[in-house]
Amino acid sequence: MTDHSDRKRAAAITDADMSKLSALGVLSSGVNSYAPNGAVWLGDSGAYKSEFSNQSGEDLILVVWGVAGSWVNVVQPQITASIPAGQSIWLSFADGVSGGFTAVYGDTQLVNGQLSNTWGEFTFGQWGVVDVSREVKMDGHSLSIVGPSCTTDMNTCVFVCSTGNVCMYDYLLVNCENGSQPGANYGIHEGAPSGGCGGMGSAVSLKTTFT
Repeated sequence: MTDHSDRKRAAAITDADMSKLSALGVLSSGVNSYAPNGAVWLGDSGAYKSEFSNQSGEDLILVVWGVAGSWVNVVQPQITASIPAGQSIWLSFADGVSGGFTAVYGDTQLVNGQLSNTWGEFTFGQWGVVDVSREVKMDGHSLSIVGPSCTTDMNTCVFVCSTGNVCMYDYLLVNCENGSQPGANYGIHEGAPSGGCGGMGSAVSLKTTFT
């Protein structure tokens, strides 16, 4: 049986988009698995999954990283995928997996090894949460993650800087009080706000939109 994994991996992202990532300084294309791999894979076969919809008006590149880190200049991403304007793709996530993602727009830059734009962050599982984080770039592009009962976007259940356009420590989780919407989760971990949209249970289907 012929192994077409390299062909599939290449098919997730166009050559032109891979050239863009290389020019930015991204280490390599993503793992881009089409089969369950204990992390993140292309398609909607998993119990935990999200549709990623590009409503930005320009072609985007989705970049997803895992627990190895968001420094995609030295760490291979889990996913690098082309999403043409007006189109969407599905990704599945293993139970217990954590990481983050962002979209590469025409104006996106790599700063200190990280993609400077609005991020989505995730831990999938019964007690997992997702959130939008603006800490890397407060004036980044709009992003929303909508679940069955809880929404995180640029204003709701979102991590923001208390001052400035970039922050590592001095951040807030706003409009995410417990009970403010079903699944909203707010707490303090090691002196800093933590939480996001939870209520996943044993399976969840999310809608992530880039605008």
